[in-house]
Amino acid sequence: MRDANPLSDLTEIMEAIARIERYTAGLSESDFCASDKDVDATAMNLIVIGEAVRRLQPALLSREAAIPWPRIVSVRNRIAHGYSSVQRPVVWSIATRELPELRAAVERLIAGFQPPA
Repeated sequence: MRDANPLSDLTEIMEAIARIERYTAGLSESDFCASDKDVDATAMNLIVIGEAVRRLQPALLSREAAIPWPRIVSVRNRIAHGYSSVQRPVVWSIATRELPELRAAVERLIAGFQPPA
């Protein structure tokens, strides 16, 4: 069993976002959607993000209430359990339009992190 370590989970989210940013950098939506490798790698990292979010405590997540945390877990579940039905343009949209806001929120959470007493 994994020890609960919110800072480790937040760092894992940041690393997954950085990988997605590398996978999508310089690509158009059509190039991304045509690339099995980039779509698969991005989708896998969205699963990683959702898993890490699922482990975080609601009290920590409430510090960034504007982020749709349950939707992030939902995206993870959708990809993991229904991969063949995931639409590539949706993956692109999440990666390019929604992750920048998540990145900023997680950066703030990390910067303000106080370990439990």
